[in-house]
Amino acid sequence: MNHKPYGSLGIRSKVDAQLSTWSGYRSILEVMNSHPEADFFLAGGAIRDILLKRVGLPKDFDFFLGSGDFAEIISSLKKHGRVIEGPFGSPRWFPDSTEGDYADVISISAFFNGLSYCSSITDVLNQFDFTGNAIALNLRNGRVHDPQDGIRDLCDRVLRMVRFDYPDEPIRPGHPLNRTTVLWFRILHYAALLNLDIEPVTLRWLNDHIKYRIEVDVVTRYLFKPNDFYLKPLKEMEV
Repeated sequence: MNHKPYGSLGIRSKVDAQLSTWSGYRSILEVMNSHPEADFFLAGGAIRDILLKRVGLPKDFDFFLGSGDFAEIISSLKKHGRVIEGPFGSPRWFPDSTEGDYADVISISAFFNGLSYCSSITDVLNQFDFTGNAIALNLRNGRVHDPQDGIRDLCDRVLRMVRFDYPDEPIRPGHPLNRTTVLWFRILHYAALLNLDIEPVTLRWLNDHIKYRIEVDVVTRYLFKPNDFYLKPLKEMEV
């Protein structure tokens, strides 16, 4: 399949066109321009959905910040909305100008997914859940970061886990949910939601950890309601 239409310039123009309709984006750009020393990256679901040509704006956005004074930037965002602590400990910003939409604003140096701390956006993306999410756009220079070939997989409508070595530990100290449990539900949930085919190695990992399905009520309580796809016997999905 030809992946050329999804080059950096095309992705930047698609992101600008889509997010220009979200009033919170104007505040993000205003804060970014007032902190020229900081790198601002948009990553995850917003870019994924644009590449999949999904209709409508996402309800949440993931912004990763490198360099600069992170605390000062969060203080600047508070002038444009409300900031609370998100479920994984990062600031979650609700713009004054929107209803229900929010953005998770994450410091690259503080991002930790149970593996190792990060010093670059590439380090961050290499610890994401699946390749189609592991794409980031530098909002300053338009450069696209795609270390896991997520654009290729989205074009082929394939869901592929980035890695399989996440520790089976709480997402935060004392939290009832483990990282691998959340990962298991997220993979199945997004495969169904986005109509993506799960590649064989990822599917084998899901089958090997099918015990996690009993945690559906805990996942629903603390994070999101998984798609009913998780009820389908995984063996039926094998090709």
